[in-house]
Amino acid sequence: MNFISKQILKYLLEKPAPARIPRSGEKALNVDCNVVYFRSLDKRWTLLCDAVSDEGVTGSYWANGEEFGCVSIPFCLMGDYELDITHFYSRYDLRYGSIAQYFCKGILPVDKLKILIGKGSQFLFNKKELVRSERIEVLKLILEKELDQRQYEVSSVALSTLLYTEKWVFHPDKSRQLRYNDLLLKSLHESGELERTQYGFKLSSKALVTIAQYEEDQRKHRENISQAKSMKWLTVVLICVGLIQSFVTYWGQNIGL
Repeated sequence: MNFISKQILKYLLEKPAPARIPRSGEKALNVDCNVVYFRSLDKRWTLLCDAVSDEGVTGSYWANGEEFGCVSIPFCLMGDYELDITHFYSRYDLRYGSIAQYFCKGILPVDKLKILIGKGSQFLFNKKELVRSERIEVLKLILEKELDQRQYEVSSVALSTLLYTEKWVFHPDKSRQLRYNDLLLKSLHESGELERTQYGFKLSSKALVTIAQYEEDQRKHRENISQAKSMKWLTVVLICVGLIQSFVTYWGQNIGL
C-alpha cells in the first residue's frame, strides 16, 4: 500500500463508527463516520480496521467464521485483499470498493453533490400536488408490470411507487394518496378488473377487455372530433366560396351598369 493510500485510510479512521449507528430518526441526521474492512479475495478472513501504520493494519479479525479479537497484520503478510469502505453520512450509506473510488467520489464531493441534488429534487416534488390517476391509467400500468413480471401483485404502496417513484414516501400528502389508491384498487376489484390475492391484487382477464374497449372508444372519439373539425373547415370553405361568388356577382352587375 502506497503512502497516499495510507494517509487516506488514516483520514477515514479519524471518524470511527460507534457500536450502534443510528439510521433513522433525528439522531441519524448527525451521523458522519466510517467503517473500513479488509477482506481476502476468497472471503476466508476479514479485518475490521481500527488503525493504520506504515507497517500494517490493526483491528478485529475473523477467519473461517471464528473471531480472534484485535490483531495487527503487516502489509507484507496480508496477500491479496479487497477493501470495503462505508461512509455513514446522515441517513445515507456511501460504499466504496477501493481507495481510488473513495477519492473520486468521497473526497471529491461527488456523492454529496448527488445527495444535495436529490434533496433539491425531493423538495420540488413535495411542492407538487400528487395527481390522482384514473382507472384505465392504473390498469395499463399494472398490465405493463404483468408483462415484465408474471403474476405481478399490486398494493396501494406499490401503486404509489409505480406512479411517482420512491419520492412519494417523503411527500407530505402521502397518507391521502395511499388511501385514494386503496379505494381505487378496491373499486377495480369490485368491477372485476382485479383479483384479490394474499398481499394485494393482480390483473384479471377482464382488464384486457376493459382496456381494449376503452381504447376503441377513444379511437371513435378521436374520429368524431376529426370529422367535426373537417366539417367545420368545410363549412368555412363553403362560406368563403359563397362570399366570393356573391362578390363576383355583385361586381359583375355593377360593371354591367
